[in-house]
Amino acid sequence: MNLRKMIFESVIMEDNRRRDVIRRIVKDLVVIFKENHEGDFYLPEYFEDRNMIYSFPGFSEDLIVEFKISVNESIDNFTVDANYYNDEDIIEVNLEYNPKNKQRMMYDLIGELNEIVAHEIRHVDQKNKGTFDLTKKDNEDPYRYYQQPHELDAQIFGFNRLSKLTRKPFEQVVRNWYKTHKDLHRLTDSQSENIINKLLTMKNKR
Repeated sequence: MNLRKMIFESVIMEDNRRRDVIRRIVKDLVVIFKENHEGDFYLPEYFEDRNMIYSFPGFSEDLIVEFKISVNESIDNFTVDANYYNDEDIIEVNLEYNPKNKQRMMYDLIGELNEIVAHEIRHVDQKNKGTFDLTKKDNEDPYRYYQQPHELDAQIFGFNRLSKLTRKPFEQVVRNWYKTHKDLHRLTDSQSENIINKLLTMKNKR
């Protein structure tokens, strides 16, 4: 087997392992959401009392996922945000939703959880491979924050996951996210367009 083929097959195997990790975490988050109204939950402890940490075959980092669910009847649907605390190997997922629409939101929620979990898993890989310095404090200015190299990289990874899952073009997925998440990213339209163009340029170079 030549070197190029070995590298290609290694990349494919790694991608498959990442998909398995994302799929398992999203599946567990959805189960918890279906079974609970609100609260703070730790995974995988929620399912296995003696198992406090996710340990996936072929994935170099053990993880804890904290899932915070809160009710907000003033919003129409739901909002999801997440953070990766690289010094503690914890992914925190925050979900705020209107309980009146719990059943109707499931399809969109599953898609968004896939995107956001993939995004944070990418940060885990960045830490493990040393591709970016995650010890620096994230820039608090939204426009600069979303243009940080490690953040652009994670956005591409997350949006690519959602694109494949929904079978929608990558650009459509990106533009829709920046259009529907203005309360989260707090960017002007021109700032969003600049970042979108950076994401599309980087994606096309890969």
